[in-house]
Amino acid sequence: MFRLLCLPALFLALFAAVAAAQTAPPQYWVTYAYDAATGAWGLGWGKTDRQATINDALSRCAKPGCKAGDVTLGRCVASAQGTQKGVSFGKGNDADTAKGHALRFCRASPAGSTCEVLAVRCAG
Repeated sequence: MFRLLCLPALFLALFAAVAAAQTAPPQYWVTYAYDAATGAWGLGWGKTDRQATINDALSRCAKPGCKAGDVTLGRCVASAQGTQKGVSFGKGNDADTAKGHALRFCRASPAGSTCEVLAVRCAG
């Protein structure tokens, strides 16, 4: 008898979990690839598959020495460069946050304080 009484509650809980999973916004991965020897770089964004995001960044970098950087969940990725050689990258859930992180990392590097955003890409 107890089992029969629990079935409707169990069914409702399962239905609610499935409905919540279907309405959840997609999770996007962001990353960058960089080749320190050549200065080549590429951004990966807008993909729900982690490895596809890495592959995207590596293909945009397009040099044999390119290596993927940190791969994280987020909507946006940005790059910034100063007067000296080298590119800095930042990530965030919106364009302003990603740009702010890229500029902060650039200014903290040997590139100096005159850093400019080169690119920002966002998913969704």
